[in-house]
Amino acid sequence: MSCQKSIAGLLLAASASLALPAPSLAHESKLQHVHVGGGLSHPPHIFTMQTWYQDIVYDESAPDTHATSLDVYVPDPVEPGSPVMVWVHGGGLRVSDKASSKDMGPKPEYFANKLGFLLVSVNYRLLPEGRYPVNVQDVASSLAWVHDHIGEFGGDPNQIFIMGHSAGAGLVTQVATDEAFLKKAGKNLGIVKGVIANEGSSYNLEGPESDPKRNEASYGAGWQNASAIRHVAAGKGIPPFLFLHVKGGSRLGGNSEKQAISMAEALKAAGVRAEVVALDHVEHFGANERLGDPGDITTVATEQFLMSIPGKKRAPQWTAARPLN
Repeated sequence: MSCQKSIAGLLLAASASLALPAPSLAHESKLQHVHVGGGLSHPPHIFTMQTWYQDIVYDESAPDTHATSLDVYVPDPVEPGSPVMVWVHGGGLRVSDKASSKDMGPKPEYFANKLGFLLVSVNYRLLPEGRYPVNVQDVASSLAWVHDHIGEFGGDPNQIFIMGHSAGAGLVTQVATDEAFLKKAGKNLGIVKGVIANEGSSYNLEGPESDPKRNEASYGAGWQNASAIRHVAAGKGIPPFLFLHVKGGSRLGGNSEKQAISMAEALKAAGVRAEVVALDHVEHFGANERLGDPGDITTVATEQFLMSIPGKKRAPQWTAARPLN
């Protein structure tokens, strides 16, 4: 039985038990996709749905194209011209995947059904094949693909945001400050309207906590250039930033609090908007997994930041799945 059929069967069974109409799989698309959804586990306890497009390759030149693929989650129904969030997973540059349940958590329903965004989750090459600058270039190439193609899914290419956790926070900060990567992909920093860096600890690799041996193992001989703070300058079109960090700083590498504060200060000195929010109730992984929980500081800070940036958006609200025939 195919993955699509098995998931469809589970949804049919769940819909029957909830006395809800079964999801329609009549949607025609050449891309592999499934219809996913379920009832919220918190008020308002509504039933939500998204269409999940899987394993779209954004760079065919990679030896393993799964490493250069992405997934797109589209709210069902979708409002044409919806903003877009690009998600970059963590994992120390060595592990994890765009579809990891631990990394994704409630993000698809949160971004799609509460915020009205399309959510794009990207893979990038991991170590050793993905050593800097390959991994950052992969993220830039995925952004270029999104800019070129997200309109086909109902997204607005002029409203693209990017977010990452842990190592992913380092990657989104690198790609949004060093214009060379997007330039190589045929784009510029202007395609990114806002960046959320959650619990990163590698924005400044040359600070007082620097470990050259560890840095070389993770970034190669030219590890100094992988330090995002090196590339901050006025007049480059660097987008606004929100930094989230565990209060007191986690220590999976550098101190995440010190790293966030120093990076934000450098950005503000260059005339770039940068905000820092301390999370006083979670550790490193909870900072990611709590995103989307109603009323949680991670959720509130994210919503306030996104809604404050000009562009077509709707106020956060849970929207129920469309009626199905």
